Amino acid sequence: MSTPQTAEALAEREAVQDALHRCILGLDSNDRPLWESSMSKSEETCFVAEPIMNVQGWDNVNTHLQRVFELVTMHITSNVRVQLKSANTASLTCHTVSYHVEPENAYKMEETSFTGYSLYDIDLVKDEGDGMWKIQKWRVKVIRTTGDPATVGSAVAGLSPESSK
Repeated sequence: MSTPQTAEALAEREAVQDALHRCILGLDSNDRPLWESSMSKSEETCFVAEPIMNVQGWDNVNTHLQRVFELVTMHITSNVRVQLKSANTASLTCHTVSYHVEPENAYKMEETSFTGYSLYDIDLVKDEGDGMWKIQKWRVKVIRTTGDPATVGSAVAGLSPESSK
């Protein structure tokens, strides 16, 4: 399934939200170009998952999140709130439940996913080149998890209930 990277006739708040939608749909449909269209490609780009990781710079974020593209995922977001800070900067917050499972386990009867219950706090910038909003700083506050964190990679393998408080 290929999804267009641009949506037509969006109000500014909707255009900011669209960056989140491109990001999540890109991850869940394994559409890397769509996901990349949601991300700022600069040294200021960062992905922070409290309390377990802080990845700085587009190249590092892109490499680090490669593991997610190897999994079957479903990220469900709600309660999205957008703040327009200036003509070229914005932020948004939302609640997220994210399921991650190895492809060979996707259709098993027993539960095999690593599931995160999180709050996203995202800073965005408007790209001067294409006029689209892009994620520059993506902060994930992990509230609760279930399943084996090793599913999503070694960076979170040490995650324990105590560390997510």
